[in-house]
Amino acid sequence: MENKKQKYNLPVISAEVFNLTPNRYELRQGTLPDAPPCPFGHRFKWIGFDKKEMKYVRVTKSVFKKLIADKNESEVAQHEKYFEEYKENQ
Repeated sequence: MENKKQKYNLPVISAEVFNLTPNRYELRQGTLPDAPPCPFGHRFKWIGFDKKEMKYVRVTKSVFKKLIADKNESEVAQHEKYFEEYKENQ
């Protein structure tokens, strides 16, 4: 199934697309140097990544919940804290 929907110039990965190959996608920290900025001039806290195509993607809320649940709790907490500090210094 090919995904044609886009948001902010990034492909949108729906639950239907995600469920076909869930290991293909992961969440990355939006503050990574190669992560795209959000369209409002800030940084995404978390951004989806397609490991097959090697590019960033938008994920729907249901996909985000699945991906964030797979993350290590301490990694999430550490990044959440870092992101708040990052925002304050921008």
